[in-house]
Amino acid sequence: MQTTPRDSGRLELELLHQFTISTAYTLATENEIRDMWRILVPQVGFSTDYIMEGIFALAAVHMARYNADRRDLLLSHAAEYHTASLAKALPLLSAVTPQNCSHLFLFGVLTLFYSLARPRQAGDMLLVGNGIVPEWLYLFRGMYPLREADSSIHQSPVALIFQTTEPSYDFWVSHSPEENEALAELERKLRSNSMHDPIKLKALGGAIDGLKRSFTFLYGYKDVHFKDEDRFRGFYTWIFEIDREYLKLLKDTDSEALCVLAFYTVLLKDLDKYWWMEGWAVHILQRIYTLLDGTYRLWIRWPIEQVGWVPDRVVL
Repeated sequence: MQTTPRDSGRLELELLHQFTISTAYTLATENEIRDMWRILVPQVGFSTDYIMEGIFALAAVHMARYNADRRDLLLSHAAEYHTASLAKALPLLSAVTPQNCSHLFLFGVLTLFYSLARPRQAGDMLLVGNGIVPEWLYLFRGMYPLREADSSIHQSPVALIFQTTEPSYDFWVSHSPEENEALAELERKLRSNSMHDPIKLKALGGAIDGLKRSFTFLYGYKDVHFKDEDRFRGFYTWIFEIDREYLKLLKDTDSEALCVLAFYTVLLKDLDKYWWMEGWAVHILQRIYTLLDGTYRLWIRWPIEQVGWVPDRVVL
């Protein structure tokens, strides 16, 4: 059934209402950041179409989770709004200005949340799906360069995100992580298998070093107290920092790179409490398990046990 302009207007009012009274509260745990999403971001959307369309897309996916009767329709509208947002914003990324840099940053974050929250495809492993690096990852990894592109972003409403993110990032980079026995064992196996391929070994070693740093936010560190928001930032910093060569290995479904990603699911499992992350850990583990042979499946027994996933059957 074709949607009339009046019906479309009503839906958009409903989605904006959904975003401001519900969805925005799920995007952060700190009150200031929640208020930014609830109040300031919709205000930006009134003058920036691709932001408002991003809001509509995310709100529609959120609403679809709890409205079975309208689920398919809401998801269809969400995809349309997301596509419209991409079409308007992506061309601007090659011409960042003081006027649009903060808006493009918001677009990147909304795109990330939408990509995590929408229904997953069977071959989607978060960082790569069907041999393709997803659009949100390019945007996500480009956020810090975008921030550096113009200092005016520091005077914008989204500066709140950077102000609260930077201490966690600085700690992630500078601290000396404690040894994790499971990661150390994985690293020994990788060194033994890839000792004659220094480029691959460097990429895998860098990814494991990043996991050690992110695991600090899960298991704790001396007298440092981590809030939920800190832990989330500590987890996603790994995605910022992994080498392009490691992403290439994942695209090629390299078994050893997949094993490293399996260990990352232990961190993702801790984020299941967020509706937009729920189920990702098990989904990725299942996909990795199907791609590995019997030997490599033994390599990932620790993350399987930590996540609590039980394979349907054991194949030797």
